[in-house]
Amino acid sequence: MGSFSKSVKTCFEIINELYIAVGAGFLGMGVLLRHGFQSHQTIKCFSVIGITAACLAFVFTWEKQKIIANKKKVVIITGCDSGLGFSLAQHAAECGFTVIATFLTLDSKGSNEIKRLYGGYIIQIQLDITDSTSIQNAVQTMEHYFSKNAGYCLHALINNAGVMVFGEFEWQTEKLIKHQLEVNLLGTFKLTNAFCYLLRQHKGRIITVSSHCALANLPGISVYGATKAALSSWTDGLRVEMAKYGVQVISFIPGSFTTETNIMSRQLQNVQEMHENFTEEQQRFYNDYFKRYNIYLSFITSPPEPHKIQDEKLFEVFENTLLDKYPSTVYKYEPLRYKFYHFLFKFSPVQLRDYFVTKFMAMPEYKNENLSEDDFEDLGGD
Repeated sequence: MGSFSKSVKTCFEIINELYIAVGAGFLGMGVLLRHGFQSHQTIKCFSVIGITAACLAFVFTWEKQKIIANKKKVVIITGCDSGLGFSLAQHAAECGFTVIATFLTLDSKGSNEIKRLYGGYIIQIQLDITDSTSIQNAVQTMEHYFSKNAGYCLHALINNAGVMVFGEFEWQTEKLIKHQLEVNLLGTFKLTNAFCYLLRQHKGRIITVSSHCALANLPGISVYGATKAALSSWTDGLRVEMAKYGVQVISFIPGSFTTETNIMSRQLQNVQEMHENFTEEQQRFYNDYFKRYNIYLSFITSPPEPHKIQDEKLFEVFENTLLDKYPSTVYKYEPLRYKFYHFLFKFSPVQLRDYFVTKFMAMPEYKNENLSEDDFEDLGGD
C-alpha cells in the first residue's frame, strides 16, 4: 500500500509540474530545471521540460488545418441589410462560398446594393427572425435549394442579426426591452432551432456573432449586453450538445462597428418613446441629463449608406471561423483600445473597474441641472 501511495504521489507531482511548466512557458521550465539540480531529481525534471518544450513547439509552429471554400459549401448569414452582415456576406462570397444573405426587407438599401454589386452571385431571401412563419419559409427555401443542387451542403449558419437600444435601463420601456430580447436572443434561438436538423444532416457549423458586452456589460447598453451574455452562455451549452452530431458551434466577437451599421437606426424613435413614457418625476429628474446624453449619441445614430467595412484583420478572423477544420470555441477581434480596457476591466478591483468603464464609455456626466421641457425639442421630440 505504501508503494502504491508513493507512485500516486510521484504521478501527481509530475502532472503538477507539467501544468506549471506549460502554463508558465519558458519561465516555468527554468524554475523546474533549477529545482531539479537542487533536489537531485534531474532526470524527472528533464523529462517534464522535454514534454513542455515539445508542447510549446507544437503550439507555436503548428498551422491549423484549413477547409477549402467552394461553391458547394453554403453559408447562410442573417441581418445583411447593413454593417457587419452586409460586409460578411460579401467577404464569404469572395472566399468562394455560396452565400445566402437574409434581409429584413428585400427592398432595403443593403439588399439593392448587394444585388447591384453581385447580381445573383449572392442569393437573397427575406427573413424576420422574430416571425416563426418567416423562419419556416426560409427553412423550406433551403430544403428546396438543397434538393435541386445535389452535392451542396450547409457549411455554416451565421447568426448576425441584432438590435440595440442605447439608454439607461430605467429609461427603457417594456416594448424596447422586449424587442431586444426577441431579436437578439429569442429570434436567434428560434432560427437556430429550425435549422438544427439541416445542420446535423450536413455536419455544418453554427457561428453566433457575440459582443465584447458579453464579456463586460456596459452602462447605457445593459439590456443589449445581457442578451449577448445570454447568447454566449447558450453557445457554450449548445456546443457540447451538438458536438456528438458533428456540428461545430462557434462564438465570433468582432470589434465595435456601431457607426458602420444600422443597429441603432431607430435610436431617435426610441428616444422619443422613452421620453414619452417618463413619469413626471423622471421628467424633472432626468431632463437636462437625458437631453445631453442623447445629443451626444445623435452623432452615431444616423444610418449610413451601406458599405463594406474596410478592415482586413476583421475579415481574417472571420475567415478562420469558416475555414478552420477544427475551430476554436471563440474567435475575437478587437482594436488595441478594447484590449487595453477589457484587460483593466477583468483584473481591476470593482471600484477601479467602474472608473475605467466610465472612462471607456465617455458618456456625458450626470448633473442635477434641470432645463425646461421645451429643450427636448432639440432632440427631435414633438
